[in-house]
Amino acid sequence: MKQKTREPITNYRIWIGFLIIFILLNPWYFPSGDPVLVYGVPLWALVIMGVTVVLSLYITYVIRYHWEIEDEEESGKEEK
Repeated sequence: MKQKTREPITNYRIWIGFLIIFILLNPWYFPSGDPVLVYGVPLWALVIMGVTVVLSLYITYVIRYHWEIEDEEESGKEEK
């Protein structure tokens, strides 16, 4: 049984996920002043790197499970 998929641009849940990730990418929630260091690296930088990895995994998930690639491949074959 094939799961029905919609284009990612029309799925509001995907956009909410992107919005949350992009909000976390900006270090506005860290206090100003002396940064907390973890092995010499500011904590905000480690958090940003972690959220970047999460963003990459989320984009991979969206492409893998929500993008209709089969239709694009089929339409490409018909054009030839």
